[in-house]
Amino acid sequence: MVEFVPFYLNVHKKEYVKLNIEFITWIADQLEENYQIDAVSMIGQTIPEYVDDHLKDLTSLKPPDGIIYLLVVKGDIAGMGALRKISDEIGEIKRMYIRPFHRGRGYGKQMLNKLLEVGRRFGCSSFLLETSKFMTVAQHIYKSAGFIEREEYPESETPTLFRQHQLYIEKTE
Repeated sequence: MVEFVPFYLNVHKKEYVKLNIEFITWIADQLEENYQIDAVSMIGQTIPEYVDDHLKDLTSLKPPDGIIYLLVVKGDIAGMGALRKISDEIGEIKRMYIRPFHRGRGYGKQMLNKLLEVGRRFGCSSFLLETSKFMTVAQHIYKSAGFIEREEYPESETPTLFRQHQLYIEKTE
């Protein structure tokens, strides 16, 4: 059974911190492997310290301006995803991450569809997202949902040093 559980800080904080540490560690490892970028040195602190320092930002999305979902499979937290409203009609898909054990089962696609559905309920008719160029499986999911490449958008929160390694895409309905 798959559930999309809205994130509540007082209930899910510990697991959400672990998910973000896993997600950012994976990204840092991939940046090192693919581009020889030492992301940890660039951020100037360990990844757990970074997540702790940015927890307020990581947990700030609340309806109707955004939402964070945890993906729960048979009682196990398998991943996360978020939607952030950029304007009345534009939403940004953020922090989609499925734990390695749960990958390859369609959960990423299900999370994306859930975020798009909620975004539509929040009034969005256009969706933006950025993904790292090395995330080819994620890109396939996004493109199969109708996302197309575009130029970088000004609301992107990716640090400037990493932007050349990002792919910016959008879906307009």
